[in-house]
Amino acid sequence: MTAVGKILVFLNLVFSLVVGGFVAFAYAARTHWVEEYKKLQAQNTVLAADARTYQSELEKAKQDAAAQIAKKDAELKNALQDLEAANRVIVQLRDDLSKAKSLEQNQRNQSSVYTYEVDKRQQDVAQLREALRKERETNNLLAKQNAELRDQATVAQIEARTSLERANRVEKQLQQAYKDMARMRANGASATMARAGGRNPPPDNVEGLVKDTDTKGGTVLMTLTIGSDAGLAKGHTLELFRLNPAVPSQSKYLGTVRILEAEPHQSVAQPVGRLSAPPQRGDRVASRILGG
Repeated sequence: MTAVGKILVFLNLVFSLVVGGFVAFAYAARTHWVEEYKKLQAQNTVLAADARTYQSELEKAKQDAAAQIAKKDAELKNALQDLEAANRVIVQLRDDLSKAKSLEQNQRNQSSVYTYEVDKRQQDVAQLREALRKERETNNLLAKQNAELRDQATVAQIEARTSLERANRVEKQLQQAYKDMARMRANGASATMARAGGRNPPPDNVEGLVKDTDTKGGTVLMTLTIGSDAGLAKGHTLELFRLNPAVPSQSKYLGTVRILEAEPHQSVAQPVGRLSAPPQRGDRVASRILGG
């Protein structure tokens, strides 16, 4: 093969390679264009679907707006009708008010004719009421004074009866206490008291109450409401008895007590011998009973 032939072969080879490159490039370009075209078709499909969705939503929104507008129009129409009805009622009320005012004015004109007579009668009634009030006050004052006098008389009678009954009860109670004391002496109480040391009354006549009682170890102690300020001293004896004004039969003589300690305004005493009943708060003590 000559050199020219070799050059031609080489050129043919280069030309073939160039043509092949162009073919490959064209194929790649065409393939890329097809993919892009498919992508664009997909996007167009999505956009078309979105457009249809938006169109349906727009139609629905238009329908809803139209319905709302129709509803508001109906409400406005009803409100206008109500307003017209209210205006008619207001006009009617104004007419009624005007008629009522006219009627009231006529009545006032008619009543003014009787004003003088009514005022005069009211003055007469006021004078009569004042006279009646004064009369009632006088009667009430007399009735009050009468009631006070009756009450005072009733209270005086009750107090007199109560005082007499109380005096009789106290006298009977003291007599009963004296009888009980005499009976106890007859039954041997005097001998028991004598063995315990006998009586030693204070020089002055004193009276008091049992303020409190206390039992310690079988020994009864009593706190009395009188003490050294009343002339009591240790060793003095007092007579113990019980008075019941409500039930005189329960009044009784209990026995003799001896002063153990004496302080101003109170003292402590102990029974001398056996008492006829346990001492209680409120029992009475005295230096002597009926001079006995």
